[in-house]
Amino acid sequence: MRKYLSLLLLIAVSVGMAVNVLVPVGPTVVAFVGLLEKRVDSDVELKIDFWRTLDQVSSQIASKNVDLIVLPVSIGASLYAKGIDVRLAAVTLWSGFYIVTRDFDLTDLKMLSGQEVYTPQGKGQTGDVLIRYFLEQAGLKPDTDVKIRYAAPAEIVSLMSAGKVKIAVLPEPYATLAVKRAQARIAQDLQILWSKYTNLPARIPITGVFVVKNLDETTLRAVLKAIENSLRYSMENKREAAQLSVNYLGGMPAEIIEESLARTLYEYTPASEAMDEVIRYLTVTQQVDPDAMPTLPDEKFFTF
Repeated sequence: MRKYLSLLLLIAVSVGMAVNVLVPVGPTVVAFVGLLEKRVDSDVELKIDFWRTLDQVSSQIASKNVDLIVLPVSIGASLYAKGIDVRLAAVTLWSGFYIVTRDFDLTDLKMLSGQEVYTPQGKGQTGDVLIRYFLEQAGLKPDTDVKIRYAAPAEIVSLMSAGKVKIAVLPEPYATLAVKRAQARIAQDLQILWSKYTNLPARIPITGVFVVKNLDETTLRAVLKAIENSLRYSMENKREAAQLSVNYLGGMPAEIIEESLARTLYEYTPASEAMDEVIRYLTVTQQVDPDAMPTLPDEKFFTF
């Protein structure tokens, strides 16, 4: 039976039916470098491309040019809430956000009163949602007691290096880059804070792989297995994965990427198993930014 299924997959490949997977430009590529660099096998041909903006995501989905797409979980749920048929297949990134400080000894979130905190990209993004939630839990009002500022993560590290930023929420590998290049320190682990305020495990459903097209079950399972194996490869071969990722991350030093993987958790968890934790995270996102998460997804969102 397995030979028969493999033969069908080979036939599909021979007629140009490669599965199109879209991955964000940035640190997530580390989890896919095993597939990109052929260190991980796949039973079905994959065409992995990259997206930079949410406009690109919407355009690719609308034109039906993509089969699976890797997105922040909150972004995927927001698209689903708008009637776009994307469904979560698995959570792939569970840990990687930290508060880093320079010339500021942060031992309690209440100490952020009167301070500026930089976080990547913009309102409603993962780092923004998390810091706003934690500030509220600590009894502080975001934008009133604490100013939230936005910039690209590389720019935040540059500003910190120049002494213009003291406190930032950064994803890996930029947290490690700030430690090495800006004389910053890891002040708080956001995964630990999440556990403290929610009584959930110290992990956050940050990024996931979403199904856009209705692939046949055999092909879909083969693709998801290849992605799972690629995540495992990066976690079990950190040095090699870091070296292979350099060219995809704008030349970020391999040693920075490798060290950052010690504070990063790529782990494949099927959507059905992660549903409770995802719903809790999206509920917090809705609480912090109702415009970004007008409604929570139903069970169909977690079909896989």
